[in-house]
Amino acid sequence: MEQIQIPLDVEMIVSTSSKGDQSKWLVGNKWIKENTRGYENIAEYVASLILDSSTLPKTSFVPYVPCLVKKYDGTVVEGCYSIDFRGHLQEVTLERLFEAHFETTDDILNNTRYSIEDRFHLILEKIHQFTGLDVSHEFAQILAFDAFILNEDRHTNNILFLFDPKTEAWQLAPIFDHGLSLLSDVKDYPIGVDLQILKRKVKAKPFNKSFRKQLSLYDGPPFINSTTLQQLLASSPYSLGRALDVVEAQLNDPVYEKLLI
Repeated sequence: MEQIQIPLDVEMIVSTSSKGDQSKWLVGNKWIKENTRGYENIAEYVASLILDSSTLPKTSFVPYVPCLVKKYDGTVVEGCYSIDFRGHLQEVTLERLFEAHFETTDDILNNTRYSIEDRFHLILEKIHQFTGLDVSHEFAQILAFDAFILNEDRHTNNILFLFDPKTEAWQLAPIFDHGLSLLSDVKDYPIGVDLQILKRKVKAKPFNKSFRKQLSLYDGPPFINSTTLQQLLASSPYSLGRALDVVEAQLNDPVYEKLLI
């Protein structure tokens, strides 16, 4: 596994997930993150393999590579890295997009009068109003992918848009940050417990806590090539541990048949 040295002059950035803080660093054009709750690096890597075996354009997602992170004090921890995709573009989270227009996603997502379909369509209508983008298909596909990998961290600050200040054009950012997926949090999902029991404990975001209900929002064609995925998993140079077991369980779960080619 590649080892990356964190230079003394690189500032540590603390990012907040739904489960606490995580340290990361921008070294050159690489974002480096350390594991904090389990095997987040392998979860990121396996999620990348799933996307790589899909029909999604390669530019629509961020690949992650497991690595060892050597920190300033000489300690070495496991983590992963990805390439900075922003360039000259400005990043705006879904939450900040709403706040820029003096609104909040909570008014929609936490309104119990709305069905999951209502919440989805209202959020997407606002996105279109604010940016001119129609990303309904892409959003539903992300939710379907999240259901397949059991991603419990797709909160509104983990959905990103990119703004070009030169052309004033908007675009949906590549799919990123899947560390809290595939039961990677061994504190909440202990190793050795039956997968079916653990799968029932995981809660989805942001439109509903049920992965099945969020999955139902996707009505497009299958997009994950199961044969290609199994070949990529089998040829991996890394030990995939329980992440591999989770993917195999998902591939054999009838709930996800509609996603598989």
